[in-house]
Amino acid sequence: MVNEGRLANEDFLTKVKQFFHIANEKHITVRLTTKRLVVHDPIEGNAEFDATLRPRFDVSQQSQSLQVKNNSSNEYSLLIKMSYGSGGKKTKCSTVVSSNELDKFWQDYSNAVKSGMNGLIKKKKKDKAKGKTHKK
Repeated sequence: MVNEGRLANEDFLTKVKQFFHIANEKHITVRLTTKRLVVHDPIEGNAEFDATLRPRFDVSQQSQSLQVKNNSSNEYSLLIKMSYGSGGKKTKCSTVVSSNELDKFWQDYSNAVKSGMNGLIKKKKKDKAKGKTHKK
């Protein structure tokens, strides 16, 4: 496994183009993951990780309610991960984007992903076999 680690945003965007170029040549899958970055505090713990004792910090519960209470003034960064291959041949890298850089990064990121997907071939749908109908 090749782990290129956490890269700067500009370096990550160049890697996106490289990953898609390699994936298009080798006909392999590129996996993209985006999630909120919560830095774990090993001493005091994080409210976000303890949904049993602190349910108001549980993001999945807040997303189901119509009104979201502002319980936290924290600004969270975004962790974006990318990988291709599997097993020992897996190559991966990641970057962290702060909330004030997100708009510019997201534009550049979406353009890089779209340009990398031009080599995709539309999947052919198989004809469904007609099922037998049972008369009662």
